[in-house]
Formats: sequence, structure tokens, C-alpha cells
Amino acid sequence: MAELQMLLEEEIPAGRRALLDSFTNLERVAEYCESNYVQSADKEQALEETKSYTTQSLASVAYLINTLANNVLQMLDIQASQLRRMESSVNHISQTVDIHKEKVARREIGILTTNKNTSRSHKIIAPANLERPVRYIRKPIDYSVLDDTGHGVKVGGGLSRTNPPTQKPPSPPRAGKGILGYNSPYRTLEPVRPPVVPNDYASSPTRNNAGAGQLPSPVRTATLNHSDGTERTVFLTRCLFTDAPPPQPSADTPSGPDETPSTPKPSEDGHGEEDSKVVEYSDPYAEEDPPWAPRSYMEKVVAVYDYTADKEDELSFQEGAIIYVVKKNEDGWFEGVMNATTGLFPGNYVESIMHYAD
Repeated sequence: MAELQMLLEEEIPAGRRALLDSFTNLERVAEYCESNYVQSADKEQALEETKSYTTQSLASVAYLINTLANNVLQMLDIQASQLRRMESSVNHISQTVDIHKEKVARREIGILTTNKNTSRSHKIIAPANLERPVRYIRKPIDYSVLDDTGHGVKVGGGLSRTNPPTQKPPSPPRAGKGILGYNSPYRTLEPVRPPVVPNDYASSPTRNNAGAGQLPSPVRTATLNHSDGTERTVFLTRCLFTDAPPPQPSADTPSGPDETPSTPKPSEDGHGEEDSKVVEYSDPYAEEDPPWAPRSYMEKVVAVYDYTADKEDELSFQEGAIIYVVKKNEDGWFEGVMNATTGLFPGNYVESIMHYAD
């Protein structure tokens, strides 16, 4: 503070006065140099003297200006420092006021609160009753727990049904067989059943009728899948080859594109008879209808599940029973005849039997 006061009161005014005196002295020196150059006989000496005065005057003026400028800059630095100190003091006062306001506010908030009694205790408390360790008991391994998971062999169980089914149940599993598909490369082909001549060939009047225009029995086709995924078709026929050849069409019968070819004759070397024996097939469900069967029915079905009647108007049957369907209801229940008894049964407990025209 004293340094600033000395600069403001002494050094800076002294520098200004020195500059003003230098201004007056420069005017006098200029007049002297001019008159000396005019009156002097030696012009060159007068010129050199004038140059010397000029250099001295410039140096004096430059020194005075430099001194005054330094004093002014020093004064400005001192004033800037004082301003920073004043700013810091103001900020400190402002923070002090804010702290006081915060204390007052907390005090007012504390008036509206109540004390809470807290009991100090250990965070981890040992249980009063210690649990006894469970003794390890070794259990044998049950290797059949996961038999029903994935593609393993599944054991078929009985079906329980309380309400009328709304959808067709899955096909029942077959004993001794896995759930691999027909196209699976690991499937074993089923043995072909040996052919049996049906009993109705000798008694049926349609078999003995050898009239003109009679056509051979339709051919049944069954498809078997090889283990490599390819399919081969084996034609199974129900026609019975006799010694008499099939009748030839009459001469007056017009031939057209719809003419049915005649049955090929077996070869003389015996291979034809072997082939015909291999492809013969007997359908156990294709026998003639029993006497109690209705004259007209919609479908002939076979039971794939056992069913016990819940009501008086229902049928009870075992797996493999033959039922004649006379009516199909929209709710999935069928009305049929079995063993001369008419009643209702669930439609998803049976499957249709394929009919082949004679």
C-alpha cells in the first residue's frame, strides 16, 4: 500500500515534470543550434555540434519516458493485486453468509422432526437353535429315470379319460418298438406277412361270375421305406390266379383309351407263380359283415384304445373291436353299432378301416 502511495504521489508526478522540463530545454537547444549554425564560420563544426545535442536530447527524452512508463505499469500491477484480494474477501464473506443460512435452515427443519431411538446390535446373530447336519445317504442310481425323455424307448400306459375328447389322441405306442420314424436310417423293416387265401373267394358269387366284361380286382398298393430313405412300392393284389385264363372281350365291344388291359399270364418257368404268391395279401378287416351289422352305415372303424362307457347310451369296447359308424356328431362323438348294440363313443378312440372294392 505504501509503495502504491509513493508511486502515485512522488515518482509518477516527478516523471511528468521531468518530461515538461525536457520539452522546454529542447526548444532552447534548437534555437541555440540554429543561431550557432547561422553565425558560425565553420559550418561543419556547427553541424557536428548540432548532431551531438540532438542525440543527447533524444536519449534524455527516451529515458524519461521509460521511467514514467515503468512506474505506471508497476502501479497497475499493484492495483490489480489489490482487486484480487478484495474479490477473494468478498467470496469468503459470501460463503460465510451461505453457511449461516444453511445452519438456520437446518435448525428450522430440526424443529419439525422427532428423535428416533435406535438400538445398537451386532449385524450377524448366531441362530438360537443350531441345525443338525443331515447324514449323507447313498442312493442307488436309477438308469430308467430318463427313459421317457428324448428318443428312447417309451413304455405305453393306460389311457384315462373323463371328459369327451376334443382332438384326436396320438397313435398308441407299440410294444418292443422305438419311436423312430419310418424314414429313419436305423429302422428295421417289418417282416412281410405270408399270404393267406381269404375264405370269401369260394363262397362269394361275384368270384364265380365269369361273364363278359368282368375286370380284375383292383390292386392294393402298400409303400415300404428302405433304411436308406428311398421308397419302393410293392403291389399287393387280392386277385386269385386260376387255371382258366380271363375272358376275352367280345368282337363287337368297341376298344378305346379307357379299355382295361387284361391280367398278364404267369410265365411258364414258374417265376410268375412265385411272384403272385409273394404279392397276395389278406386283410383281416375285409371279411364280410356279421349278421348284426346295419344294412347302411357311414364307415367301418377299428378301436385303437380301450374305452369304458360312462353313461348308459355309450359303448364299451376293447382295442381291436370292429364298430360300424351310422352317425358322426359335430362334437367329435360317433354313433355306431357293435355286437348288435347301438351307442355313442368318442371318435378319437377309433381309426377308419380302408375299404377295397371287390
